[in-house]
Amino acid sequence: MSDSFPNPVIIAKNAMNRLSSLTAGYGQVVCVTDAVLLEQYGRRIQSLVANRLIWMLSSDYRAGESHYPSDTIIVGFGGGRSLDTAKLIASETGLDWISVPTAASHDGIASEVASVSQDGYKYSMKCRCPIAVVADLSVMAKAPMNLKLAGTGDILCKASSLAEWKLASEEHGESFSQAAFNIAKSALDEVIRDASLEALVRAEIDAGEAMCMAGSSRPCSGTEHSISHAMDRRNQSLHGLQVIFATPLCLHYLDETGYSLYSTDHIRSVMANRGIPMTLDDMSLTLETYLDDIHHGLQIMKNRERYSVLANVDDASLTKTIERFY
Repeated sequence: MSDSFPNPVIIAKNAMNRLSSLTAGYGQVVCVTDAVLLEQYGRRIQSLVANRLIWMLSSDYRAGESHYPSDTIIVGFGGGRSLDTAKLIASETGLDWISVPTAASHDGIASEVASVSQDGYKYSMKCRCPIAVVADLSVMAKAPMNLKLAGTGDILCKASSLAEWKLASEEHGESFSQAAFNIAKSALDEVIRDASLEALVRAEIDAGEAMCMAGSSRPCSGTEHSISHAMDRRNQSLHGLQVIFATPLCLHYLDETGYSLYSTDHIRSVMANRGIPMTLDDMSLTLETYLDDIHHGLQIMKNRERYSVLANVDDASLTKTIERFY
């Protein structure tokens, strides 16, 4: 684990009120957010932070251009882009940062991994874990439902990533952490059992802890994530919806290896019950474009030197499986 895990982790209604005590020992606060959230919550955050407060829009971030005094703390306030920007700034400057998510849309709330775009693709960059997480349920409950569905998908896809990780370790020599596996598996189990917002937020934070413990995104990111990164070239749906969409395909072949944690049918049943998109039409895909995304996803896995359960699957088999499940 490269950085210590966030402490404290606060998950409660009105949790934002704790920002005043968490930032009290710093001379300056840089709050990274977006224009909509700044308009909605700017005055409230200002009232909670006694320090000098500087606002930064995530859309204005440019790599390598962040320069702040050493007594500055970064606060990421928002969704994935704002939190990722806060991570990148903290990594570049060596400054502490606090994660204040406004939606349960992804598993990066408490992780050291940021999503970065380059040449039309998104990939994961290792940064720094936050020193604290402030998950205000009264704020997060106001987020659009599709963001919660995306967050649910980003946890449910661990059925694929965890099974593939264990297979990759035992049969192909990839590094493995049983403790990280157990934490991510518990997060997956909890979201399958409990559809509440609080359970989802806790699972997302636990997934972040698993990634910090493993020192990489591998517990929570397998072939299904690489396919999603390939889909980003044109599809641009929510990340969590893309990764869970690719999960049944990967699970089908993991079922055949005997490494599955949950069967394909079980996960598809949970997806259907939660209202998660499941068909090619739902995702504005054709069989041809999806096959192309799979091939690009496999190349991403190869470039990252990660084993993929789809590595030796031919197009005829993929086509048959896609026609069955999508």
